[in-house]
Amino acid sequence: MNPLKIIKYGKYFNESKFAAFLGRYGKKLAFVQRAVTLFLCMRDKDTPKYVKAVIAGALGYLVLPIDIVPDTIPVLGWIDDVAVLGLAFKVANRYIKTRHQEEAKKYFPFGGSN
Repeated sequence: MNPLKIIKYGKYFNESKFAAFLGRYGKKLAFVQRAVTLFLCMRDKDTPKYVKAVIAGALGYLVLPIDIVPDTIPVLGWIDDVAVLGLAFKVANRYIKTRHQEEAKKYFPFGGSN
């Protein structure tokens, strides 16, 4: 998947939707810690705009209730979300700082293996 295709989902992202997603799924999904790490990287002033756009797109895709594989399908419904987050993580990897990972782990200590 091309990172540029993810950017279009950025229009679905906002902090209140992300907070609602975390409240609803935070303790149920192992990849939430990685999503929070990406969110913290996106808010960092040192992260380039292109990387922020890819992260916003990935997080927008995550909070979007309708996607390629519906999230209501147990296990399979989250595969596309994990793939999109993985791609964003790959793009953002060099800009993710230890403090982003530590802060995400503080809020969501389970899952993620950053």
